[in-house]
Amino acid sequence: TEFKDFTGYKNRNGAVWGRGEMHLFTNLRVADNAIGFTHAAAAVGRAEYTSKVIDSLFVGESDNIGNPSTPEEIAYGRSLPSEYADFPIRGYEYYDMRHDVVDTSFVNFEPNTLRDAGALSYLMYTSFGMSTENAIEGAEFINSKRVSFPPVVRKWASDFGRGNAWRGAAIHDIDGSVGGIPGSYIVLDNGIASDEEACEIKPEWGAAICEGDFGHFGLGGSMGFGSGPIADPIMLSREGRRWEYTGQTTIRSGAEVRVETSRDTLSLSLAEMEEGSWVIFELPGFSNIAAGAEQSNLDALREANGTAYYQNRETGTLWVKLAATANSGGGRGPGNSINVSR
Repeated sequence: TEFKDFTGYKNRNGAVWGRGEMHLFTNLRVADNAIGFTHAAAAVGRAEYTSKVIDSLFVGESDNIGNPSTPEEIAYGRSLPSEYADFPIRGYEYYDMRHDVVDTSFVNFEPNTLRDAGALSYLMYTSFGMSTENAIEGAEFINSKRVSFPPVVRKWASDFGRGNAWRGAAIHDIDGSVGGIPGSYIVLDNGIASDEEACEIKPEWGAAICEGDFGHFGLGGSMGFGSGPIADPIMLSREGRRWEYTGQTTIRSGAEVRVETSRDTLSLSLAEMEEGSWVIFELPGFSNIAAGAEQSNLDALREANGTAYYQNRETGTLWVKLAATANSGGGRGPGNSINVSR
């Protein structure tokens, strides 16, 4: 389905909220909205794409100041697109699986003392499905902060569950028109998806521009939807940064992640990665693995081809190298899965 020449301006929330699959938007023109564009999936993973925006224009603030009436608007000098004066305006929000932006311009998404702004972001602070292959190419930015992943503020939230999709946000910068590195991924700077070895950390974006192959990893089990404490939590750590696992999240091939939990079993999985990509999991207290070639030490494990493991019996730690194979990603690109237990 093609939506052509649509204009949306001065909406108190979003100019476009769509749902469906293979929705093509051409010559879209949106301005002065809290959010320019958000699109949800209808048949997750079963279509080539969910939405695609081509040859379009997003404007954060135009010359049309509207009719300021509230004390906040009068002080600011223009009408505001949200009931919250400090709401961080954004042009395009990725959300809910597979989306593309092509040959599109973003104008006047400039932060100021009242509120943050960003041309690109994710739906705050979504717990629902997302893809590491959400992509952009041919982007142009004029007077605009290119990416904004603001801090978590509950009143800004679309949903306030576990937030694992937000926490694993990724944008595939096909031609480098966003971050300057063709083929890179822009990820939330959470210390698990991002690292200083392969990434340029962008504190002003709350993000990192990273090279390498990215996909998802999961550890099995249901984390639930609410924001309350998780029974038997799982803690991740990498290069000195710790993070509570709340569901499937984003990782770079070649990363090593320590996983700490009191759970007796875990189901390690990868998806949306290139064939041969891999992640190493350090699992204190675990000793059994369903498959894989045993290695004699950690260096041998790092060099091993395919899925393998190393059991350090002195420390009681199981190290697992999980490698992506073709047609093993649950329909979402190469991946793999394996069970481990104590």
